[in-house]
Order: sequence, then structure tokens, then C-alpha cells
Amino acid sequence: MEVYSVQTDMSNYPNILTPPSSSEDSPQSNFYNSPPSSFPVQENPLILPPTSLAFDFDGIPAATAPHLKIIEQPIDRFRFRYKSEMTGTHGSLCGQNSDRVRKQTYPTIELCNFNKRAIVRCSIYQHNTKEDHKPHAHRLIKKQGKGEVDDPHDAFVSPEDGFVYTFHSMGIIHTAKKNLIPELVKKKTHLKKEEIARLEGKRRELTQKEEVEIKGLAEAESKSINLNVVCLRFDAFYKSNGVLLPICPPVYSHTINNLKSALTGELKIVRMDHCTSPAKGGREIFMLVERVTKKNIKVRFYELDDEDNLLWEDYGKFSDLDVHHQYAIVFKTPPYKDVNIKSAVRVFIELERPSDRARSEAKEFAYTVSSNIYKPGSKRARPSYESSSYDTSLASDELPVPINNLYIENNPVGLLEDVQLEVTSSELQHAMNNINSDEFERLFKDFGSEYSLATDAPAVGFKKGKKWGTTAMKPSLTKRSLNTTIKQSSYQRSDSTEETIKAKHAVLELQNFIKTHPSDEKAVNMLRHYLTTEDKTNALHISIRQNESIDVMFLLKMIYVWKQYDLLNVRSDYCEAPVHIAVCMNSEEIVANLIVCKADVSVGDSDMNTALHLAVLTNASIAIFEKLLSVEYVKSFIDGENNDGNTPLNLAIENNNMKALKLLCLNGADINKRHKKSGFTPLRFAIEKQNIDVVSYILQQADVDPMIEDFSGVNPLQAALKKDNSELLEVITEYMRHNNYVDVEIKNEIDCSEDEFEEKFSVKLEQISAEELRDMYNDVKNFTPSCLDEISQILDQSGTWQNLADLLDLGHLMRSGLCDSNSSPTKLLLKLAIETNGDTVLQIRDFLENLDEVQAVEIIDNMVRSRFV
Repeated sequence: MEVYSVQTDMSNYPNILTPPSSSEDSPQSNFYNSPPSSFPVQENPLILPPTSLAFDFDGIPAATAPHLKIIEQPIDRFRFRYKSEMTGTHGSLCGQNSDRVRKQTYPTIELCNFNKRAIVRCSIYQHNTKEDHKPHAHRLIKKQGKGEVDDPHDAFVSPEDGFVYTFHSMGIIHTAKKNLIPELVKKKTHLKKEEIARLEGKRRELTQKEEVEIKGLAEAESKSINLNVVCLRFDAFYKSNGVLLPICPPVYSHTINNLKSALTGELKIVRMDHCTSPAKGGREIFMLVERVTKKNIKVRFYELDDEDNLLWEDYGKFSDLDVHHQYAIVFKTPPYKDVNIKSAVRVFIELERPSDRARSEAKEFAYTVSSNIYKPGSKRARPSYESSSYDTSLASDELPVPINNLYIENNPVGLLEDVQLEVTSSELQHAMNNINSDEFERLFKDFGSEYSLATDAPAVGFKKGKKWGTTAMKPSLTKRSLNTTIKQSSYQRSDSTEETIKAKHAVLELQNFIKTHPSDEKAVNMLRHYLTTEDKTNALHISIRQNESIDVMFLLKMIYVWKQYDLLNVRSDYCEAPVHIAVCMNSEEIVANLIVCKADVSVGDSDMNTALHLAVLTNASIAIFEKLLSVEYVKSFIDGENNDGNTPLNLAIENNNMKALKLLCLNGADINKRHKKSGFTPLRFAIEKQNIDVVSYILQQADVDPMIEDFSGVNPLQAALKKDNSELLEVITEYMRHNNYVDVEIKNEIDCSEDEFEEKFSVKLEQISAEELRDMYNDVKNFTPSCLDEISQILDQSGTWQNLADLLDLGHLMRSGLCDSNSSPTKLLLKLAIETNGDTVLQIRDFLENLDEVQAVEIIDNMVRSRFV
């Protein structure tokens, strides 16, 4: 058969080949072997059949010509790290279809229409669509054991592996501006030497003229190079007389953007000082963000329906001057589409970059009802106590049976006992049994001072002669969490004499009305006449606030008998429902009876604090907590958030309320719920407060997850290890030891002359050093059964066993059909590696570390440690 020598038409191929990085501190380039092949490297000119004229494609259909195809593109956003950062701190450059939960992928290339062993190469280039791509000054590094090597990254492909190769364990090193020209000069020098070798058949040093030309080109390129965008270039070669000759034109990946760049990086909301806004908008919010540019950022609000269809959107209001040093934005919320909403509406907030329409992860936000709560100095709404139109001017001997003999079916236990009124004035006692409205007002003016109305007055009797003492507000109420303060006057205020008289008037009007044996319809109308008006203080509010338990019980009887339960949730002009007032007054029996009468304990006040929030803030008794937590719908509000985004559990931690903390945890409060402002979990809040007892208790909870990150990517363990508190550190490190959190990465923001970046370092809790741990591997010859099961499950699920097989030079065997479809490929691979191939556990462990299988590495390390503990 007639054969032809390879014809290399260089006019069809770019005259710049891929160089290795050439920084003075860079490692040397490295060459990677794929599985052994029966085809040796060709040192003589390659002889191909007539159908493959190598690189001279004239007259050959494009479909049959050798070419490279990118099977898996790299991810389009990746963190470029700095030379001064530690090795391997930002993970590997993954494939765009990567899923850390299921399967990790990496950039993958295939050489098509070629039938001999060849070399594929991956390197880093500038992205430029208008002219030829040029090498980039950044470095493309690859993990190898504990170290790193620079590009170009070369590997053999052959028919055995389908001419496919996956470039895993790669990262990008950011080159500082001051090093751009030297780096480009060295790369271009290497490229020129490769070009000379290819054209002249041997290598030589550059002439002075060639060096001057290269320096000029580097200086020109350094002025326009984009340091935040790169791409990968893939080449294919065959080797002839020690020189790599191209098989086909190179291919380029899509762009890879630097995550830390304000122009192309990932948008991220780090923290907000508010997570709610009145429906009318206009609330000023301070938001911390990752780097953004002033003229290329928006704050978007939007609402979705149950099927994720857009219902509404608008943007926050701010100017360029409101973007502070690229890391903070101060803006005002837009008005919601309906400023007269009757209940809170959940929406979302996110950052948007107009230049590329990129958006951050959306955070929950809420629009709340605009409050008309009374403010000091303003005219307050008058209580709703209008006189009724019915006639109660009855003679004494014509009055029906008194209220204490009123019969009610299904009496709630402890609530509807006979009410024995005990007052200090004999004339008032007479009036309670035989009185009309006009008589009451006259008598009350004369004898009202003798009746105990103030919060610190003597007790009034209740429930079969039991003396029910007044529980006054504590001298100082607990301060609310996160800039929220309960004002003592809100609950210990003295209502005006006029309001008190009107409240008593309403109660006595209802008592007299009952004596007329009204129909159900009339009774309901009368009751609602006095207690229905929303946002107005009524007799029930004042009676609870003044600890008038007799009047409270009478009103609750009427509400319960005629099933007007919604009246128990009417808010006062201070936006307080009766249960809010009772909790803050620490009135255990009133709280209990309100719940019996079906008061809604999940309703919120003007700040969306539920009765449970207020119980925490006022350090209520255990009895009150138990009543509030005993309702069957407790799960619907135990993790409810107020307008500051705080749950009752958050407030318990902020106020060091251990009693509330324990009761909430015992009743199912979410110990891992993230705060809408910052992403902090309850454990993180406790660590920030540095309350050792609270931290210790939370860590004892079975469901606590100490690895949940906040909006800035910091988890509670990382935050704790940065605290200067020896007692806290002792608690945290002891927890980490007992739960196998043996290696925690710490992030520190470091100032740089040109930029800012994160320096990360690991805190290892084992008492042995890394070198000692590696020495221990010398005595470990195989995996324990439990360890083998665990890592096999991980690698089988992720599919990483295939990459591990290539690194162990066993890929060809694994693809030959040795593994039964019903058995674990990882178990077979590890058995072949150790028993047949002679690989060590340490070698396998290091390969898994290169593949970013962190969990599998930790399992193996723990197996080794356990043998020497």
C-alpha cells in the first residue's frame, strides 16, 4: 500500500504554541500519562494512510479531517487566586455540568478522526473574538500530590481511551500587574523557541532583535489585557524528532470569569440591616455586597406566584454616591404594587448587573402593613366605647338573674366558674347588681378612687374565692435583639381616667344587657358594637392592661358563649392584640384563658412580634411559655420572624434567655434557620454573643449543623475559631474533636497593594502534625471494611472513580468489562490498585485529594488516626 509522509502546512496553523508559565517562582511544566498503550511515541516522521494527510486538509471533507472537540466546557465563573494564597484553597476548575452533590465534572477534550497515539494539551489564553488569541499572563496550575505544576498540561490519548482526556485538579493563579510584562516576555520567548524548532528542525537561543520584538509585544499587550477573563486552549500534537507537531487547529473554551471581579464576578448579598419594608416603600436599607461597580449595579425586588411566574418587580432607589467602595449600597425600597395590603407579602430581593444581566442569589424579603401605631406627641385614636341604644333602666326587682348564674354549655375548665365580684365600695357593689349607664357614671365619679384600677393596686378576687394577685411589670424589660427595644411604658402605662371609665362603662353596659335575656343575634351585635373596631383600644385591652381580671373573664365568657373568637384578635391603637398585653403583663391565668377561648397566639403586633416573641423579650414565666407552646398549630409560628427577621429562638439567644431557649428547642424550633439579613444560624448568633452556656446547649442538639454558611460564606465553626475567647475555643474544639471536624478552613481578608483577597488557612485539631499523619500511613496496608464501604459509596455516586482509575493507570482495565454491573466499581478498583498494582493507601488518598473528594479524604484520614488513638 502506498503511504505518504505527514505534510504540515504551517500557514493553516497559528504560529504561537502554548508555553509553560515562566515566573521565576513557578514549578516546571509537567507531562501526564494516560493508561499504557501498545503504541510507542513516534520519534521518526509519522507515516499515515493516504486518507489522513495530517494537517494539509485541502480537498478533505471537514467531517473526516482530524479535529478536537470539547466534550465538557469549564465553568464560566471561577475564583482566580493570588500567588501569596495557600495551595489549593479555592478548589478545582470544574466542568459546567458539575454538581457537587451528585457528580463532579471537569474540562474534557476529544481528538476525532485520528488513529494513532497522540498528545493533547491544555493551556490558558486571552479571550479575544476580533483577532488571534494570545497567551494570558495568568498561570494555569494543576495539583500533583501536595504541590502544583504549571501549564502546559500534556497527556497521551489513544484508541484504548477513545482519544478522550479529562483535565482535572486545575486552578488559575492571578498575576499581579507589576509582573505582567515579565510573565508575557517569558511565555512569548518559549513560544518563539518552539516555533524556531519546528521551522529549523532544532532549538536555539533567540537573537537580540527577536528579544526586543518580544518585549515590545509584551509591553503593548500588558496595557490592554483583561485580567478578569480567560479561556482554555486545547491542542493536539504528534512527536517527531523531539519536536511536537500539530495534528489539527486548536480549539478554545468559552470565557472563564473571575469570581472576585466587580465587572464579571459573582454577585452576592452579604448582609442587610432590614429584611422588611412598609408597603408604601421608602425604607432606607444598608446592604453589604461582594465587589460591584457604581454604574453597573441594580437592586431588584420581585414577586412570584406558586408556579414561579413573575407578578411584580421594581428596583431600589440609589445613586452612584450611595455605592460605598464597591462593597456597600445604601438604597430606599420601592413601593409595593398595593400600598394598602392587609397582611405581610413575601417577595425577593437580588442584585442585578445590567451589562451582562447577571444576578445574585435571591434573598427573601417582606412588605408589611403600614403601621398607624400611636407615636408620642401625636393625637391618639379614641377608644371605641360608644353608648348603646337599648334601654336598661330597669327597677331592682325587675332585674333577671345576675351574670354569675349565667349558664353556658361546654364550659372550658378553669374559665367559666361562677364569678364572684369583690369590690371595696358597698355602693359600687349595689350598682353592679342594679345599675344603668347614667347611674354608673355618677357613682364612678364619686367612688371610683376606691376601686382598684391601677396596675399596682390590691388584688381582686376570682375563681371561687381564690385571690388573684396583680403581677406588675418587671422593673426593667429585656432589651430587644438587634436594635429592637420594648418600651416598658407600652405595657405599664396608666390609661387615662376617661379611658378607664369608658372601659368600665362598656363592661357594665354589657352586664346589664345580659340581664334582659337578649336573643343571640342581639347579644352578638351588642358585643361586636363594643369590641370590633380594629386599631382602637377597647374594654378588653384596658381590662387586661389594668389587671381587671373580673371584667376580663366576663368579656371572655361572652365571646366564648357566642363564639365571636375573632374579637380576641382585635388590635388596640398600639397595635396590640389582647394576648400580647396579657403576655407582657405576665398574667398567666389570663393568657391561659385567652388560649382556651381560641385567641390566635400567632398574630403579630406592629413589629410582627407574636406572643412568643414577647414572652422571650419579657422573660415570661414557664407557665406562659407552656401555654403558648401547647396550641396544636405551634409549628406554624414557633419559627415566625418579626420585622427584624428574628425568630423567638434568635431573641432568646440575643437576650441570654436560657429558659426560653430550652423550651423552644424542646418544642421543635428550627435550630438551623438562617437569618434573612445575614444568613446567620442560631449557633452563629450564640458564637457572636460568646455566651458559653448558650453555645454549649445548642451544640448538644442532635439536629444542629455547624457547617451552614452565612451570606459571606463563613460557617459557625470558622467564625468561632477566629474569636479571642479561650473558653469559647475550648468548647468549640472539643465539639469538633468528638464530631470529626478535624480540618476547618479559616478565611481572612488580606490587604494587597493592588487588590484585596482572601487568605485561607486550615486549623487542624489533631494533636499530631501533618508529617506524623503521613508517617502513620506507612503502617496502613489496606482499607478497613467500613472505610471501604463509605468511600466506595461516595465515589460510585459521584463517578469520580473513573478519574481515579486513570490516575492509577487502571482505566483501561476498568473499561474492559471487568466490573459486574451489580457490583461497586470503586471497590474493584481499590482492590486492583492495592493487591495487583502495588499502590499504597497514601497514594490513593493523595489522588483523591487532587480530585477534590474532600469527604473521602477525611474518611481515610480518620481511619488512619483511629488505629493510633
